[in-house]
Amino acid sequence: MSKSLSRLSIDNGNLFDKHIGNGGVSEEALRALSPRLDKLRQRCQQWVKQKDSTFLNLPITTNLDQIKRKGQQIANNYRRTVVFGIGGSSLGGEMLVRTLGSQEPANTVEFYDNVDPSTLVALDKVDWNETMLLVVSKSGNTAETLSQFLTMLPIMEHQLGSDKVKEHVLVITENTDGALYQLAERLEIEVIEHPPVGGRFSVLSVVGLLPAYVGGVDIDGVMEGARSMMERCLESDIVTNPAFYNGAAQYLHAERNRTISVVMPYADNLRFVVNWFRQLWAESLGKIDAQGKNRGLTPTEAHGVTDQHSQLQLLLEGPDDKLVTFLSDPGFRFRGLRVPMRFQDIPAIAPLAGHTIGELFVSELKATRTTLSRRGRPNRTLALLERDAYALGELIILLEMETVVVAELMGIDAFDQPAVEESKVLTREYLGELRSATGLI
Repeated sequence: MSKSLSRLSIDNGNLFDKHIGNGGVSEEALRALSPRLDKLRQRCQQWVKQKDSTFLNLPITTNLDQIKRKGQQIANNYRRTVVFGIGGSSLGGEMLVRTLGSQEPANTVEFYDNVDPSTLVALDKVDWNETMLLVVSKSGNTAETLSQFLTMLPIMEHQLGSDKVKEHVLVITENTDGALYQLAERLEIEVIEHPPVGGRFSVLSVVGLLPAYVGGVDIDGVMEGARSMMERCLESDIVTNPAFYNGAAQYLHAERNRTISVVMPYADNLRFVVNWFRQLWAESLGKIDAQGKNRGLTPTEAHGVTDQHSQLQLLLEGPDDKLVTFLSDPGFRFRGLRVPMRFQDIPAIAPLAGHTIGELFVSELKATRTTLSRRGRPNRTLALLERDAYALGELIILLEMETVVVAELMGIDAFDQPAVEESKVLTREYLGELRSATGLI
């Protein structure tokens, strides 16, 4: 296999004992985990080679030409795109648009992933004559997404006329027995097939790439980087396979009760990566294993540099139950205005004088990493330049595959979510109680 180009920098030295002393894990312990990943190695090869879509072969099976044609049609005919979806139906696309999308798009893309009435009121001002609505639900039975669409439908029919609504709505779903598919059939709305991949792993399919393309994202670059990382994740050696290596290291720290995964982006736009990652990590790893043990790692965000003034004290001297992943943009060093020299005689200003805001930013990141490492607190840094589609594609596959590796070592299934059904059942029951109490039946 040819060596793939990488534009994603992975600095994981501060996870290991040779860098941070007793707070780190040993590479010997990591290598010892390798045989436990043999079955996963086999499945990875199968996932890439099989005809049906899997999260790992999406970089080579997703039809970009079809996505571009549909995306160009939307961009040419509408000035605005509204996306209704929740969880994996929304977070991946929003991550791509907010981190890589055009800063002055011809077609603005807006995501509504909640049913908070105070937020949805903003849709009252939408001119549906110039807007495309993208409704996404893998199952087709997602209560929140159906409610969003059904409450907006009468408004669209009033503005457009019942016969024109179908020209302004596009549905993405997999389940032909689901309510969303049935609605699309009745209203003669075009349906695009959701691939047979779990929603939180679907960002590199039409689910994430269609709104991304409409929003001006270089989806070719994203997929090129994703393919590169996919190839690296097929390496059999646990040390040269970045997902196996990093995933195994995080598992070893979890076994030392470091079960809180702090992601700290030192770049405002990378916060959307954290939003996407939280669902991926939490919903994939929060399970009960075969021995009946509750497993999982809790994802949380700290925002650099802001949370140096709120959470850093906890990270440094609080319980040693956390592993920090920094997301950074090394290009910030060369950006931002420069602090003038004129007030350098003031002691607190002297260290700042002559430096750019970007230099301050990267220096604070370096200082945070160093102080954590000196205290034996494990951390790593994933660095990518701003608006680098290739590097973000690499990062997506890396984080997805790391999740699967940790799940394998924990003895759980990364791709199901059996416990959430109870909440859905209770929601329907409580809605029924409200209907009775208000005399609707």
